Amino acid sequence: MKRPTGGGAAIDASPLEFRKAVVRLLIVTDIHGRPTADRCLSRHLPGAQCSLVRTFSLSELLDVKYTGERLHRELVENDGFIRAAERLARLSEAADVALGYSAGGTVLWHGVLNGLAVDRLICLSSTRLRDVRASAMPKPALVVFGKDDPNRPRERWASGSAVECCTVSGAGHDFYAIEGPALRLCLAWITRFLNLM
Repeated sequence: MKRPTGGGAAIDASPLEFRKAVVRLLIVTDIHGRPTADRCLSRHLPGAQCSLVRTFSLSELLDVKYTGERLHRELVENDGFIRAAERLARLSEAADVALGYSAGGTVLWHGVLNGLAVDRLICLSSTRLRDVRASAMPKPALVVFGKDDPNRPRERWASGSAVECCTVSGAGHDFYAIEGPALRLCLAWITRFLNLM
């Protein structure tokens, strides 16, 4: 499969076995605990209806009782991304697909670099990835950003890497939490990335 959009290098990505009975999904929510289970994009993946899903909140991974901006500060200022990623790598079992929303995607990224066993990684609006090298990712990864998000990585961030980086025109940071064309386009990219078409 060639990666037609985004800044990543074209690589050969073998299809996952999504026709099997159980697809193991690992999900990490954003700093607000979004999306809820009924709003998660994983519920709309064709061929993955019989899935085993494990969802973690960032508050759970950091063992704190707060969300929102206070949680964001904890992630950024106190090595929270690394602490959460290390804990996730210890708590989680192997997954076919890991899906992270905003800061949750950044935690998953660091988790993979710290031994988290996943076959594919999907990060939605994980703008703190601008602080890491895309080429460090050893697994096939899809990252999606809203074009109008001022904190997303630079256009050429994923160039020369195996990371497929896509931007959604007319979308801001939390496009994944708003029903509409941006979310549907993102779902189409995820479906293609996972070879579910």
